Amino acid sequence: MSSKSKKLTVAADILGENIEGVIRKIPLTQILPTTGQPRKNTEINIDKLSMSLQAEGLLQPIVVTKSNSNEYRIIAGERRYRAAKLAGWPDIECKILNKEENDTFRLAVIENIQRENLDAIEEANAYLKLKTGYSYTDQELAEILGKSRNYVSEILSIASIPEIYKDIATDIGINSRNLLVQYAQAIKNEKGDEFIENFKKGAIQSVKSAKNYIKQIKTNKLDDQQEPITQKNNTHNGSDNQKTEHLSDFYVQIKSKWKNENQIAINVDIQNISDLTLPLADLDKKISDSVKEILENL
Repeated sequence: MSSKSKKLTVAADILGENIEGVIRKIPLTQILPTTGQPRKNTEINIDKLSMSLQAEGLLQPIVVTKSNSNEYRIIAGERRYRAAKLAGWPDIECKILNKEENDTFRLAVIENIQRENLDAIEEANAYLKLKTGYSYTDQELAEILGKSRNYVSEILSIASIPEIYKDIATDIGINSRNLLVQYAQAIKNEKGDEFIENFKKGAIQSVKSAKNYIKQIKTNKLDDQQEPITQKNNTHNGSDNQKTEHLSDFYVQIKSKWKNENQIAINVDIQNISDLTLPLADLDKKISDSVKEILENL
């Protein structure tokens, strides 16, 4: 940027005119850290980045927005800002955007998610900030961040893990996204401590083994919830008598209803199909056996 151009942009800044997209050097003392930083430890590898700045210079300006007449809030590039401070730089080149404070927070979180090498828990917390702060749906978050809806939902399940369980996971080395998703499922099913013990013993070593463990939890839970098939309203009077069969309060409901003296309608409703853990062949047999029993008791 030429000296004349720099003077013009500084003048525009002082006069409060639109400086959207302007690039200029700003004293580090006038720059404030971002309010939407998802990374827990912003000092990781800062010394290496500082040495890189001194050797190679700043390859890309940090992005800021004006906070008040003399200060700027970082939208993107906080680690570069901290590295510049460590290197003793008096100022740093910045790209200035005109954004409201609320929008600055949103952009800072999104930029960090897209650019920084966040761990799974940091990424999950950042997603949760956006979801709760801006009332985004999972689908809207997916579109904003260029992710699938399923990916967003899985990441948000990690954010639901209580902090004490997150700390335990970090301490014992449960850090992969997919493994943390299964860990969240275990906690949801009140098996968080058991999951940890199995991980420590080596019974859970991979995502596959974790998924098998969760599948077993749900199967056992389903078996515990199942009730014997009961018969109701067996009396047939040719009218609208009805009886209901429950394979499980949680999954399958079977209803039979007389339409006339020679005709009966049987409806099968499956609820919460996404949580179903029974193999489809077993489910089919249970439904068939139940329908057969209904017919035999007419």
